[in-house]
Amino acid sequence: MIKKLLQSYKVIKAGDWFIIILFCVLIVISTKFLWALPQGEYLEIYKNNEILATYTLNQKITKIINGTKGEIKIVIDNGRVRFSSSPCPKKYCIHQGWINKANQTIICIPNQISISIVGPKSGYDSINY
Repeated sequence: MIKKLLQSYKVIKAGDWFIIILFCVLIVISTKFLWALPQGEYLEIYKNNEILATYTLNQKITKIINGTKGEIKIVIDNGRVRFSSSPCPKKYCIHQGWINKANQTIICIPNQISISIVGPKSGYDSINY
């Protein structure tokens, strides 16, 4: 098996290696530039599809919000935000971790609460429960 693997490397010529390396570099560069979202400026908290509150991300506070299942804790920490506690059974909203880029959203479906980061210009997005 090792002999077959080594023979396959001999079949690949220098030009083939150049093309493989070139495409790998192009993939890395295009990924960096195409997925670079701008930093968010504001946080919008939604409850039952209505804006409950708007906060700037340039602060360090903890907000407690009453949802349909109980209290949920949202932590804003100098440009990033996350859910830190929730009464949900599976706690998917907590496992999402920190978000800090524009148009990123975390949703707590059982509590019907979501947080979205708003950037300098609004993009097309929708939130549905």
